[in-house]
Amino acid sequence: MKTYGLDATQDIIVVGAGPAGLGVLLAAKQAGLSAVAIDKGPVASALCSHPTYMRWFSTTDKLELGDFPLVSTEKNPTRQEYLAYLRAFVRFFDLKVTTYREVKSILAENDLFRVAAMDMYEREFVWSARHVVVATGFYDSPRRMNIVGENLPKVSHRYSEAHWYAGHDVLVIGAGSSAAEVALELYRSGAHVTVAMRGTSFETKYWIEPDIENRIKEGSIECYRNVEVEEIRPDEVVLCPERGPLITIPNDFVLAMTGYEPDTSLISSLGAVIDGKCRKPLLNHYFETTVPGLYVAGTLCAGTESNTVFVENSRDHGPRIVEHILKKR
Repeated sequence: MKTYGLDATQDIIVVGAGPAGLGVLLAAKQAGLSAVAIDKGPVASALCSHPTYMRWFSTTDKLELGDFPLVSTEKNPTRQEYLAYLRAFVRFFDLKVTTYREVKSILAENDLFRVAAMDMYEREFVWSARHVVVATGFYDSPRRMNIVGENLPKVSHRYSEAHWYAGHDVLVIGAGSSAAEVALELYRSGAHVTVAMRGTSFETKYWIEPDIENRIKEGSIECYRNVEVEEIRPDEVVLCPERGPLITIPNDFVLAMTGYEPDTSLISSLGAVIDGKCRKPLLNHYFETTVPGLYVAGTLCAGTESNTVFVENSRDHGPRIVEHILKKR
Protein backbone atom coordinates (compact mmCIF):
# COMPACT_ATOMS: atom_id res chain seq x y z
CA MET A 1 0.00 0.00 0.00
CA LYS A 2 1.22 3.48 -0.85
CA THR A 3 2.04 5.79 2.02
CA TYR A 4 2.35 9.38 0.85
CA GLY A 5 4.12 12.31 2.45
CA LEU A 6 6.51 10.69 4.91
CA ASP A 7 9.62 12.09 3.24
CA ALA A 8 8.93 15.78 3.85
CA THR A 9 6.96 18.12 6.08
CA GLN A 10 3.54 18.68 4.54
CA ASP A 11 1.66 21.96 4.49
CA ILE A 12 -1.51 20.09 5.47
CA ILE A 13 -2.30 16.65 6.83
CA VAL A 14 -5.99 15.76 6.62
CA VAL A 15 -7.31 13.08 8.95
CA GLY A 16 -10.18 11.41 7.11
CA ALA A 17 -10.74 11.01 3.37
CA GLY A 18 -14.48 11.51 3.09
CA PRO A 19 -16.09 14.33 1.07
CA ALA A 20 -14.94 17.04 3.50
CA GLY A 21 -11.37 15.75 3.64
CA LEU A 22 -11.15 15.38 -0.14
CA GLY A 23 -12.45 18.93 -0.51
CA VAL A 24 -9.55 20.15 1.64
CA LEU A 25 -7.07 18.19 -0.49
CA LEU A 26 -8.36 19.69 -3.73
CA ALA A 27 -8.34 23.25 -2.36
CA ALA A 28 -4.79 22.75 -1.10
CA LYS A 29 -3.58 21.38 -4.41
CA GLN A 30 -5.16 24.23 -6.35
CA ALA A 31 -3.39 26.67 -4.02
CA GLY A 32 -0.02 24.99 -4.52
CA LEU A 33 0.16 23.52 -1.03
CA SER A 34 1.39 20.02 -0.24
CA ALA A 35 -1.31 17.91 1.38
CA VAL A 36 -1.96 14.28 2.27
CA ALA A 37 -5.11 12.67 3.64
CA ILE A 38 -4.97 9.65 5.94
CA ASP A 39 -7.96 7.34 6.33
CA LYS A 40 -8.26 4.27 8.52
CA GLY A 41 -10.05 2.44 5.71
CA PRO A 42 -10.53 3.04 1.99
CA VAL A 43 -11.46 6.41 0.53
CA ALA A 44 -14.63 7.57 2.31
CA SER A 45 -14.54 4.63 4.70
CA ALA A 46 -17.37 6.02 6.84
CA LEU A 47 -19.70 6.06 3.83
CA CYS A 48 -18.92 2.40 3.23
CA SER A 49 -20.85 1.57 6.40
CA HIS A 50 -24.05 3.13 5.05
CA PRO A 51 -26.81 0.74 3.90
CA THR A 52 -25.79 -1.08 0.72
CA TYR A 53 -28.72 0.13 -1.37
CA MET A 54 -29.03 3.58 0.17
CA ARG A 55 -30.02 6.48 -2.05
CA TRP A 56 -29.02 10.01 -1.03
CA PHE A 57 -31.73 12.54 -0.23
CA SER A 58 -29.47 15.25 -1.69
CA THR A 59 -29.45 15.67 -5.45
CA THR A 60 -26.28 15.14 -7.49
CA ASP A 61 -25.51 18.85 -7.83
CA LYS A 62 -25.52 19.24 -4.03
CA LEU A 63 -22.99 16.44 -3.58
CA GLU A 64 -20.46 17.45 -6.24
CA LEU A 65 -17.01 18.58 -5.13
CA GLY A 66 -14.94 21.19 -6.93
CA ASP A 67 -17.20 21.36 -10.01
CA PHE A 68 -16.35 17.73 -10.78
CA PRO A 69 -19.59 16.29 -12.26
CA LEU A 70 -21.44 13.51 -10.47
CA VAL A 71 -23.34 11.32 -12.94
CA SER A 72 -26.30 9.28 -11.72
CA THR A 73 -29.16 7.40 -13.33
CA GLU A 74 -31.53 9.50 -11.20
CA LYS A 75 -31.41 12.92 -9.55
CA ASN A 76 -30.54 11.33 -6.19
CA PRO A 77 -27.43 9.14 -6.45
CA THR A 78 -27.02 5.79 -4.76
CA ARG A 79 -24.34 4.92 -2.25
CA GLN A 80 -22.51 2.91 -4.91
CA GLU A 81 -22.62 5.81 -7.38
CA TYR A 82 -21.26 8.27 -4.84
CA LEU A 83 -18.44 5.98 -3.75
CA ALA A 84 -17.50 5.52 -7.42
CA TYR A 85 -17.62 9.30 -7.83
CA LEU A 86 -15.25 9.89 -4.92
CA ARG A 87 -12.80 7.29 -6.24
CA ALA A 88 -12.86 8.98 -9.65
CA PHE A 89 -12.43 12.39 -7.97
CA VAL A 90 -9.23 11.23 -6.27
CA ARG A 91 -7.84 9.76 -9.51
CA PHE A 92 -8.76 12.72 -11.72
CA PHE A 93 -7.14 15.32 -9.48
CA ASP A 94 -4.29 12.98 -8.47
CA LEU A 95 -4.90 13.59 -4.78
CA LYS A 96 -2.61 11.98 -2.22
CA VAL A 97 -4.66 9.67 -0.01
CA THR A 98 -3.02 7.16 2.30
CA THR A 99 -5.54 4.44 3.14
CA TYR A 100 -5.77 1.77 5.85
CA ARG A 101 -3.75 3.83 8.32
CA GLU A 102 -5.58 4.81 11.50
CA VAL A 103 -4.40 8.05 13.11
CA LYS A 104 -3.78 7.39 16.79
CA SER A 105 -2.31 10.67 17.97
CA ILE A 106 -1.46 14.23 16.99
CA LEU A 107 1.28 16.09 18.85
CA ALA A 108 2.30 19.74 18.56
CA GLU A 109 6.06 20.29 18.50
CA ASN A 110 7.96 23.47 17.61
CA ASP A 111 5.28 25.01 15.35
CA LEU A 112 4.73 21.66 13.64
CA PHE A 113 2.37 18.76 14.16
CA ARG A 114 3.42 15.12 14.37
CA VAL A 115 0.65 12.81 13.17
CA ALA A 116 1.11 9.16 14.12
CA ALA A 117 -0.91 6.35 12.53
CA MET A 118 -0.94 2.56 12.66
CA ASP A 119 -1.64 0.10 9.88
CA MET A 120 -3.49 -3.21 10.25
CA TYR A 121 -0.22 -4.90 11.26
CA GLU A 122 0.32 -2.35 14.06
CA ARG A 123 3.24 -0.72 12.30
CA GLU A 124 3.60 2.98 13.07
CA PHE A 125 3.91 5.79 10.51
CA VAL A 126 4.61 9.39 11.49
CA TRP A 127 3.99 12.50 9.38
CA SER A 128 5.13 16.06 9.98
CA ALA A 129 2.84 18.95 9.01
CA ARG A 130 2.45 22.68 9.44
CA HIS A 131 -1.34 22.38 9.67
CA VAL A 132 -3.75 19.56 10.46
CA VAL A 133 -7.40 19.25 9.42
CA VAL A 134 -9.50 16.66 11.25
CA ALA A 135 -12.38 15.53 9.02
CA THR A 136 -13.35 12.22 10.58
CA GLY A 137 -17.12 12.80 10.66
CA PHE A 138 -19.10 10.97 13.32
CA TYR A 139 -20.32 7.73 11.70
CA ASP A 140 -17.47 5.70 13.19
CA SER A 141 -18.66 6.07 16.79
CA PRO A 142 -22.11 4.52 17.39
CA ARG A 143 -23.91 5.70 20.52
CA ARG A 144 -23.67 2.83 22.99
CA MET A 145 -26.64 1.74 25.11
CA ASN A 146 -24.48 0.30 27.90
CA ILE A 147 -26.84 -2.56 28.66
CA VAL A 148 -26.34 -6.26 29.37
CA GLY A 149 -25.97 -8.22 26.14
CA GLU A 150 -25.05 -5.29 23.90
CA ASN A 151 -21.86 -7.07 22.87
CA LEU A 152 -23.60 -10.27 21.77
CA PRO A 153 -22.84 -11.18 18.14
CA LYS A 154 -26.47 -10.75 17.12
CA VAL A 155 -26.39 -7.03 18.01
CA SER A 156 -25.33 -4.40 15.49
CA HIS A 157 -25.30 -0.61 15.48
CA ARG A 158 -25.12 -0.62 11.68
CA TYR A 159 -27.49 -1.83 9.00
CA SER A 160 -26.37 -3.06 5.59
CA GLU A 161 -29.31 -4.79 3.90
CA ALA A 162 -32.46 -6.73 4.76
CA HIS A 163 -31.51 -10.10 3.28
CA TRP A 164 -29.52 -11.08 6.38
CA TYR A 165 -32.64 -10.89 8.52
CA ALA A 166 -35.43 -12.31 6.34
CA GLY A 167 -37.61 -14.77 8.26
CA HIS A 168 -36.18 -13.80 11.66
CA ASP A 169 -37.37 -11.89 14.72
CA VAL A 170 -35.63 -8.52 14.59
CA LEU A 171 -35.75 -5.74 17.17
CA VAL A 172 -35.07 -2.24 15.86
CA ILE A 173 -34.17 0.21 18.63
CA GLY A 174 -34.74 3.91 18.00
CA ALA A 175 -37.27 6.44 16.75
CA GLY A 176 -35.34 8.40 14.14
CA SER A 177 -35.41 8.22 10.36
CA SER A 178 -32.88 5.39 10.27
CA ALA A 179 -34.92 3.24 12.65
CA ALA A 180 -38.15 3.81 10.73
CA GLU A 181 -36.60 3.14 7.33
CA VAL A 182 -34.80 0.02 8.54
CA ALA A 183 -37.99 -1.33 10.13
CA LEU A 184 -39.96 -0.81 6.92
CA GLU A 185 -37.31 -2.40 4.71
CA LEU A 186 -37.00 -5.39 7.03
CA TYR A 187 -40.77 -5.90 7.11
CA ARG A 188 -41.00 -5.79 3.32
CA SER A 189 -38.20 -8.34 3.07
CA GLY A 190 -39.95 -10.91 5.24
CA ALA A 191 -38.60 -10.24 8.73
CA HIS A 192 -40.81 -10.15 11.82
CA VAL A 193 -40.07 -6.64 13.04
CA THR A 194 -40.48 -5.09 16.48
CA VAL A 195 -39.58 -1.47 17.24
CA ALA A 196 -38.69 -0.23 20.73
CA MET A 197 -38.43 3.48 21.52
CA ARG A 198 -38.04 5.62 24.62
CA GLY A 199 -40.62 8.17 23.53
CA THR A 200 -44.09 8.04 22.04
CA SER A 201 -43.51 8.96 18.40
CA PHE A 202 -41.05 8.77 15.53
CA GLU A 203 -38.86 11.74 14.69
CA THR A 204 -38.52 11.06 11.01
CA LYS A 205 -39.07 12.56 7.58
CA TYR A 206 -42.64 13.60 6.88
CA TRP A 207 -43.13 11.10 4.06
CA ILE A 208 -41.88 8.15 6.13
CA GLU A 209 -43.97 8.66 9.27
CA PRO A 210 -47.38 7.74 7.74
CA ASP A 211 -45.91 4.56 6.26
CA ILE A 212 -44.36 3.30 9.50
CA GLU A 213 -47.37 4.30 11.65
CA ASN A 214 -49.80 2.59 9.28
CA ARG A 215 -47.74 -0.61 9.32
CA ILE A 216 -47.84 -0.53 13.12
CA LYS A 217 -51.57 0.19 13.17
CA GLU A 218 -52.36 -2.75 10.89
CA GLY A 219 -50.14 -5.07 12.94
CA SER A 220 -47.46 -5.67 10.30
CA ILE A 221 -44.83 -4.14 12.60
CA GLU A 222 -45.00 -4.38 16.39
CA CYS A 223 -44.03 -1.29 18.38
CA TYR A 224 -43.31 -0.72 22.07
CA ARG A 225 -43.30 2.95 23.07
CA ASN A 226 -42.00 4.50 26.29
CA VAL A 227 -39.73 1.55 26.99
CA GLU A 228 -36.07 1.01 27.76
CA VAL A 229 -34.18 -2.05 26.56
CA GLU A 230 -33.25 -3.74 29.82
CA GLU A 231 -31.28 -6.76 28.62
CA ILE A 232 -30.40 -8.60 25.41
CA ARG A 233 -30.19 -12.39 25.59
CA PRO A 234 -29.30 -14.96 22.92
CA ASP A 235 -32.95 -15.79 22.09
CA GLU A 236 -34.92 -12.91 23.59
CA VAL A 237 -34.87 -9.28 24.65
CA VAL A 238 -36.21 -7.81 27.89
CA LEU A 239 -37.97 -4.43 27.70
CA CYS A 240 -38.71 -2.18 30.67
CA PRO A 241 -41.86 -0.03 30.29
CA GLU A 242 -42.56 3.12 32.29
CA ARG A 243 -45.22 1.23 34.21
CA GLY A 244 -45.96 -2.42 34.70
CA PRO A 245 -43.88 -5.60 34.56
CA LEU A 246 -40.93 -6.30 32.30
CA ILE A 247 -41.74 -7.46 28.77
CA THR A 248 -39.83 -10.37 27.24
CA ILE A 249 -40.01 -10.86 23.48
CA PRO A 250 -38.46 -13.56 21.25
CA ASN A 251 -35.53 -12.25 19.27
CA ASP A 252 -32.88 -13.37 16.79
CA PHE A 253 -31.21 -10.04 15.91
CA VAL A 254 -31.02 -6.52 17.33
CA LEU A 255 -30.36 -3.42 15.23
CA ALA A 256 -29.62 -0.47 17.51
CA MET A 257 -30.31 2.62 15.42
CA THR A 258 -29.40 4.88 18.32
CA GLY A 259 -27.27 7.39 16.46
CA TYR A 260 -23.61 8.29 16.67
CA GLU A 261 -21.29 10.25 18.93
CA PRO A 262 -18.66 12.65 17.60
CA ASP A 263 -15.14 11.53 18.47
CA THR A 264 -13.24 14.69 19.36
CA SER A 265 -10.41 12.93 21.19
CA LEU A 266 -7.74 13.82 18.61
CA ILE A 267 -8.37 17.55 18.83
CA SER A 268 -9.15 17.69 22.55
CA SER A 269 -5.85 15.94 23.28
CA LEU A 270 -4.14 19.02 21.84
CA GLY A 271 -6.14 21.35 24.07
CA ALA A 272 -8.84 22.41 21.60
CA VAL A 273 -11.93 23.72 23.38
CA ILE A 274 -15.00 21.48 23.03
CA ASP A 275 -18.51 22.49 24.07
CA GLY A 276 -19.41 20.24 26.99
CA LYS A 277 -23.09 20.00 26.09
CA CYS A 278 -23.30 19.54 22.32
CA ARG A 279 -19.69 18.36 21.81
CA LYS A 280 -19.00 21.01 19.16
CA PRO A 281 -15.40 22.17 18.81
CA LEU A 282 -15.04 25.93 19.23
CA LEU A 283 -14.13 27.20 15.74
CA ASN A 284 -13.50 30.54 14.07
CA HIS A 285 -14.92 31.57 10.70
CA TYR A 286 -12.25 29.51 8.95
CA PHE A 287 -12.91 26.32 10.98
CA GLU A 288 -9.73 26.72 13.01
CA THR A 289 -9.90 25.43 16.57
CA THR A 290 -8.52 27.27 19.59
CA VAL A 291 -5.20 25.55 18.77
CA PRO A 292 -3.47 27.55 16.00
CA GLY A 293 -3.03 25.49 12.85
CA LEU A 294 -5.52 22.81 13.89
CA TYR A 295 -8.77 22.79 11.89
CA VAL A 296 -11.97 20.74 11.71
CA ALA A 297 -13.97 20.12 8.53
CA GLY A 298 -17.23 18.37 7.72
CA THR A 299 -19.83 16.92 10.04
CA LEU A 300 -17.50 16.80 13.05
CA CYS A 301 -18.03 20.58 13.26
CA ALA A 302 -21.63 19.97 14.36
CA GLY A 303 -20.92 17.86 17.42
CA THR A 304 -24.09 16.02 18.43
CA GLU A 305 -26.20 18.37 16.28
CA SER A 306 -25.49 16.18 13.27
CA ASN A 307 -28.53 17.35 11.32
CA THR A 308 -27.03 20.83 10.92
CA VAL A 309 -23.89 19.97 8.93
CA PHE A 310 -23.79 17.51 6.05
CA VAL A 311 -22.08 17.10 2.68
CA GLU A 312 -23.99 19.73 0.74
CA ASN A 313 -23.45 22.57 3.22
CA SER A 314 -19.86 21.69 4.15
CA ARG A 315 -18.35 21.72 0.66
CA ASP A 316 -16.93 25.20 1.30
CA HIS A 317 -14.96 24.08 4.37
CA GLY A 318 -11.88 23.10 2.37
CA PRO A 319 -11.58 26.35 0.39
CA ARG A 320 -12.12 28.46 3.52
CA ILE A 321 -9.53 26.53 5.51
CA VAL A 322 -6.96 26.87 2.73
CA GLU A 323 -7.80 30.57 2.35
CA HIS A 324 -6.99 31.07 6.03
CA ILE A 325 -3.73 29.14 5.78
CA LEU A 326 -2.64 31.26 2.83
CA LYS A 327 -3.48 34.46 4.72
CA LYS A 328 -1.16 33.45 7.55
CA ARG A 329 1.84 32.73 5.34
